[in-house]
Amino acid sequence: MHKKDAHNPVLLIRLLLASALVALNTPVAQPLNLRLSSSTPNNKSIIITIKISKSNVATMSKARVYTDVNVLRPKEYWDYESLTVQWGEQDDYEVVRKVGRGKYSEVFEGINVTSNERCVIKILKPVKKKKIKREIKILQNLCGGPNIVKLLDIVRDQHSKTPSLIFECVNSTDFKILYPTLTDYDIRYYIYELLKALDYCHSQGIMHRDVKPHNVMIDHELRKLRLIDWGLAEFYHPGKEYNVRVASR
Repeated sequence: MHKKDAHNPVLLIRLLLASALVALNTPVAQPLNLRLSSSTPNNKSIIITIKISKSNVATMSKARVYTDVNVLRPKEYWDYESLTVQWGEQDDYEVVRKVGRGKYSEVFEGINVTSNERCVIKILKPVKKKKIKREIKILQNLCGGPNIVKLLDIVRDQHSKTPSLIFECVNSTDFKILYPTLTDYDIRYYIYELLKALDYCHSQGIMHRDVKPHNVMIDHELRKLRLIDWGLAEFYHPGKEYNVRVASR
């Protein structure tokens, strides 16, 4: 990386994110390559690869911290397949505009017509029921944690049975616009806020597994950060083998 590129906020944030994830020493069952790319003001592409090989981590290694959280907690805490979903009233919410989409969902800004409060409506695409239950259970377990997006309600269409998750609304700015304006102090502040969210979910025996700029909502005016999209998150059980190819672009 050239010296002038050290002042590229987008690249710096991605490097800090990658370094933080490496420092957390997530167990892996096979070698990993963390491939980061960014562009300089001259539109030159920068690609940085961080390699984690089996020489660095033992096959089926265990986490160094919060290892036995789910071992010590009752089965009801992590057994998401046994979850009975309490459905809310879909008619309490109206869609205002579309704000994004992903592989597993479409996301809309909405409004609660009974309280007149803004919200985010995440309409899930057809997936296995246990995946939906896993995301709901994890969000319920993490509710109230530092910088974790708050799940407000769960509803479904009476005809199609399509489920939707209702979240708090964050006045975030697109990271491609926001990141270049951040100062060094801002970057360190938001990285710290993100690490607080990650440390909390790990302390609750949960791994996010899809940390990226798209999933970090920042309201810069209020200096508020929320870690969103827990659709790929999992409960950590020591000795269990996990699919390492889960993060999305």
